[in-house]
Amino acid sequence: MIEDLINQYNALRERGEAVGYGEESVNIPYAVRLDDEGTVVHIDILGDATQKRITNYLIVPLHGGRTGSKPKGMPLWDGAKYLLGDPTQDSDKAAACFEAEAEVNINIFKDVDDPAARAIVKYFSRPPQWEKAQAQFGEEGWKKMVTSNFILSYDGQPLNANYVIMEACRRHSESGEADESKLVQSVVSGEKVLPVPTHPLLKGVPGAQPSGAALVSYNFDAACSYGHEKCLNAPMSAREAFEYTTALKTMLLRDSGHYSRLGDLIVLTWAQNGEPEYSQFFNLGTQLNTESVEHDDIEGVIIPLMQKIVAGEPCEFKGITLKSDQHFFILALAPNAARLAISFYYKDSFGSLLSNVNHHYLDIAIDRPPFDKWKNPPVWKLLSATVNPKSRNKSASNELTNAVMRSVFTDTPYPATLLNAVRIRIRAEREITADRAAIIKGYYARLARLGRVVIANNPHADKQFKEVLQMNINKESDYVPYVLGRMFSVYEQIQEAANRNINTTIKDRYFNSACATPAYIFPVLGDLSQAHLRKLKRSNPGAFVNLTKELEALAARVGERYPSRLTIQEQGAFQLGYYWEDREKYERTRKAAEAKENAKTTSEAEE
Repeated sequence: MIEDLINQYNALRERGEAVGYGEESVNIPYAVRLDDEGTVVHIDILGDATQKRITNYLIVPLHGGRTGSKPKGMPLWDGAKYLLGDPTQDSDKAAACFEAEAEVNINIFKDVDDPAARAIVKYFSRPPQWEKAQAQFGEEGWKKMVTSNFILSYDGQPLNANYVIMEACRRHSESGEADESKLVQSVVSGEKVLPVPTHPLLKGVPGAQPSGAALVSYNFDAACSYGHEKCLNAPMSAREAFEYTTALKTMLLRDSGHYSRLGDLIVLTWAQNGEPEYSQFFNLGTQLNTESVEHDDIEGVIIPLMQKIVAGEPCEFKGITLKSDQHFFILALAPNAARLAISFYYKDSFGSLLSNVNHHYLDIAIDRPPFDKWKNPPVWKLLSATVNPKSRNKSASNELTNAVMRSVFTDTPYPATLLNAVRIRIRAEREITADRAAIIKGYYARLARLGRVVIANNPHADKQFKEVLQMNINKESDYVPYVLGRMFSVYEQIQEAANRNINTTIKDRYFNSACATPAYIFPVLGDLSQAHLRKLKRSNPGAFVNLTKELEALAARVGERYPSRLTIQEQGAFQLGYYWEDREKYERTRKAAEAKENAKTTSEAEE
């Protein structure tokens, strides 16, 4: 994975989208202008001061991060405590921080023949001059600025634009690599390198510490084998560490085209050639990222184009021809305070991964209600069907999300935990939504498509079960658990027709038991339905005739005996049967309402 990230860095670098070795892009809104004697002349505002938060990104020497309690100086730029010696936030450490900063900068620039370099050395040879900055902005204004970054400036120009200064910083960052006595084999390239003890931190990651999080780190004895501390258990050069972290930093930008969110996970995707259009298309096709994109565009344009790529046809997207054989990578990170955990990592051809996603859409496909805009629901929407609607956190657990995404990207069976989570919600709420029906159907449809045995030692029942895994109702099915689910819905319709505005239905009292042990519950439901039918015969003869015919037809398919117990698979068929028969009821009601409205409109037009 680290090697793939380094290759991605090289591709981004060739496209001019990543900074060079020893550099990084940082928001630095203020510059400390120096004269030839190293005196602070003025604090210049580099960004737009009319904005609530001044933003001004500069390519500067790599900060590298800080670990431990000892102050560590950085070249050319830093926060006010280090670069200016400002004690207003941390009076105990400000002097030591400024001294550490001075030591590093004097060491870098003391032998550089350049007026700006000499000004830097003189500046750090003087006592801290933070009070001049405070005097310029006032005490209250300075309090708002001290948490920002500052860069040294000379002759009206921030020194990151001075080639001589930046070259001195680069030489300093590479100065330790000539020590051949400490070379070890890199875990990335296999070549002899001088290992770097710590890797650059990744800042600004949602859910991680603002000061930065590490992808590679060791901080307990069990991980520090053979006395190798910090990152020396995964030895790589400073350049290699810089390149993989810079690739991550670049892709973690929200507008990079590689970034998307799935619950608490951060998902990064990239193509081997570095073209972001592959990631943008993939993230839209998988619906990992739907921000600022119309839903109709995804359903009507993106997904059909995805199916063309799967079929091997050429596809143009944003002026780029997407190739199915392009190597493609998916990395999911779970922020955890100071570290980034890897939730999953996959790599395959672009076409193969899209084919697996397309299989997922086909497996979960059902005819959805007219009000449901999602013909191909995204994973996050499916997973929301497994969460308690009263829960404060509406996202599924990372463990379940990881397992489902693994199934989607690798075209393997969905995890049993997904089915179990749906069953728990159905038992708790006694409600089968379109998404829950899609999960039940998709779970078993995928097993059947992959050639897995659904019902062992019973080929006839296995065939019957597969026949009910359709996009809509199968009225010809004789599969008893499926028919029982339909019957339960008809019993409920009879009760509701006989008792309008009823608060508690048979679904509230008997659904779970009927689904698990029909032989104990269906005789009770039959007795109740007779009382309801007698009442319905008097109040609504038409509904009495239609529902009686439907009930008798289904009862004939069940036969004379109800099964005593239903297996998990059979309960899934029961739930699907109930869902589809319930949908039939709502479709009849909707069509009747439309017919009535059309008749009313026609009558008004004739008048």
